[in-house]
Amino acid sequence: MSSGFLGLTTALSGLFANQRSLSVVSHNVANANTEGYSRQIMNTVAYNPQVLPGGMGTLGVGVDVKAVQQVRDEYLDKKYRVETSVTAMWDARASVLSEVETIFNEPSDSSISELLDNFYESLQTLNNEPENLTARTLVRQSAIALTEGVSSISDALKELQSDLNTQFKSAVDTVNDLARQISEVNKSIYEIEVEGGKANDLRDQRNLLVDQLSEYVNVDYYEDDKNRFYVLVGGQQLVAHFRADSLELVPREEKLNEDDADSIMDVQWSNGNKINLTSGKIKGLMEVRDNIDGENKGIPYYIDKLNTFADVFSDTYNQIHSTGYGLDESTGVYMFTINNMSTEEYKDYLINQGLNSGPAVEVTSAVTEGVSALPEEDQATQIQSNIKAILENNPEYADKSIKLIDGKYYITDKVKASEMTVSSDIEDVNKIAAATNVDDLPGDATNALTMVETRNNLDMYDWGAPEDFIKSLVSNLGVDAAASNDRLDNQNLMLNEYETLRNSIMGVSLDEEMANMIKYQTAYNANARMINVFDEMLDRIVNNLGIVGR
Repeated sequence: MSSGFLGLTTALSGLFANQRSLSVVSHNVANANTEGYSRQIMNTVAYNPQVLPGGMGTLGVGVDVKAVQQVRDEYLDKKYRVETSVTAMWDARASVLSEVETIFNEPSDSSISELLDNFYESLQTLNNEPENLTARTLVRQSAIALTEGVSSISDALKELQSDLNTQFKSAVDTVNDLARQISEVNKSIYEIEVEGGKANDLRDQRNLLVDQLSEYVNVDYYEDDKNRFYVLVGGQQLVAHFRADSLELVPREEKLNEDDADSIMDVQWSNGNKINLTSGKIKGLMEVRDNIDGENKGIPYYIDKLNTFADVFSDTYNQIHSTGYGLDESTGVYMFTINNMSTEEYKDYLINQGLNSGPAVEVTSAVTEGVSALPEEDQATQIQSNIKAILENNPEYADKSIKLIDGKYYITDKVKASEMTVSSDIEDVNKIAAATNVDDLPGDATNALTMVETRNNLDMYDWGAPEDFIKSLVSNLGVDAAASNDRLDNQNLMLNEYETLRNSIMGVSLDEEMANMIKYQTAYNANARMINVFDEMLDRIVNNLGIVGR
């Protein structure tokens, strides 16, 4: 009798095992399109067999359901999250650089290149008609348009720096919310698994949250031998099992770069510690907002180059213009100042407040060292060489400028593009100094010609003439933006590859699940038929044997 009941029990175990396997298939099919869901399989093993006496061997006693198991590849999960973080970093950088390109708006009627061209054309007209007040007005208006164009681009770049605070706030809020959700899911998982089970669906939710978190910051994570889950960002714990730390935005107290916007917010840990990021959206935004040099230079680099353009351009024209004569025989007048100052106001400002809001440093002897002994045609070159050496050999003056003011050389701050204006003196266009000699007025235009010739002065900037400088700056921007987009495209390819590989393992295939459904249904029916067979056998024994003589 025992062997008969044993067969019945064996068939019953198969019935239950296949019924549960069908439930798992049903769960997989229901979640085929659920984001982050990983398919599950029923893990079954044969029961320990019954040992038969007399060395006859063993007799199987059925199937045991061990666990419902997730199908995931932890290596692919990690690689996917690494590539997600790097991709998001380049996406953030490419997006901001695209906005910078829009601000420069090259080529267009309002671009710096076009404004420069109009300015030189107006000077050429003045060279042809130095006594013509209309030509002089055109020079002043084109100079105003140029300063306003350069200033507006600088202001727009700084505004973009400030506007990124909104993206930082959104990213920080998202990181904090994801950290909180992970800690809450950790608690739920721990409560379910404390007795040894596996909370597969909750683990899927947690994995999805970690996927989403990796878009914003570079994440490391691990689960200890007590099933406590930790998430680290830059070596510091963001999630420690049930506890979640957080990031915060704080106003930047000291500017990272001299001409940064005033209202920049920095990301740090809520306990005040500095955050160390290597990838992620927040890292990409940090680099493009803060970097003034390096391979991944950002907005400050372009602001600084605009300042260099404005400083050299204004100083060069001031030195030429101040040596000439206007129609009213005025001389010593600057063409460009800052904040609509007059020439004298500007000189006074440079000398008394021109260096870090304090007095400028006179370096006349160092600039003119060895100059007097040289032929006149070589003296200007030596002066420029001495100026370059002074700035390079004194790190505290690396980002400064040396200007000639009333026969003396001073170290000052660079003229900022956002502050560059036309001198208030030349509101009277008669003071535009087109002439070199006062005695040749009003028809002398040799000084205007000298200003026109700067258009082709290849020594004016390290990148050549003024128009060459702007073209090089815009080209640099184009190269940086294209490089970021190329890196983004490459990262998307890698990310898609890992996503495909990961989904090939953890994703639900409806065809495969339908095949499994048929397999388990057939096995279920077969086990049910076995129960019927054993039922008939037992019925025969119980009800139909031993009835003779009744």
